[in-house]
Amino acid sequence: MEQNIASYLFRNGYCILPGIGKLTLVTTPAETDFMNSQINAPVQNILFSNEDKNSSVFNELSAVSEHLKMMLDAKRTVLLNGIGTFYKDDNGDIHFTPLQINAALSNPVHAERVVHQHSEHTMLVGDKETTNVVMTEYFSDVPVQKSRWWIGAVIIAAVALVLLIVRIAQNDNAKFSGNIISIQPASADSTYHSVK
Repeated sequence: MEQNIASYLFRNGYCILPGIGKLTLVTTPAETDFMNSQINAPVQNILFSNEDKNSSVFNELSAVSEHLKMMLDAKRTVLLNGIGTFYKDDNGDIHFTPLQINAALSNPVHAERVVHQHSEHTMLVGDKETTNVVMTEYFSDVPVQKSRWWIGAVIIAAVALVLLIVRIAQNDNAKFSGNIISIQPASADSTYHSVK
């Protein structure tokens, strides 16, 4: 009986036992623990959910389920090797306790992260393929030199402005404006004569 249930459960990841409930195999994948330099082993747990009393399900395990229910009524506790223990409480409800895995099989494994500084490999960034060297240069902390050409231009403009102001202050406005020769206006002929 237990071979049929265990085989079905581990092959499909779930096992519906008509009239009893459903066993589900839940796998927690291996996890890296960089702080402790180890990788924790993957863990499989078997979860049990009671079946609705009103549902009528028939599958290839129906005969095994009926046999399991008869054994629960007679013994109140049934151990399924490799899976766990079914038991019936005083109210007639069926419960399940999964078999605990040997702790030696789930010990963490020591793992150190190795970084090869001078090796180049390809990597996928978004939808583009690039290399680790390109990405290292991209994320390097070297500050970008800003262009400062405008500082020299401001200094030259300031010197030119000072020279222009000095030039204006030394010469009179006529010479500075480009009129080197002073032209005296001629006296205008009178357009009318006064009568005496």
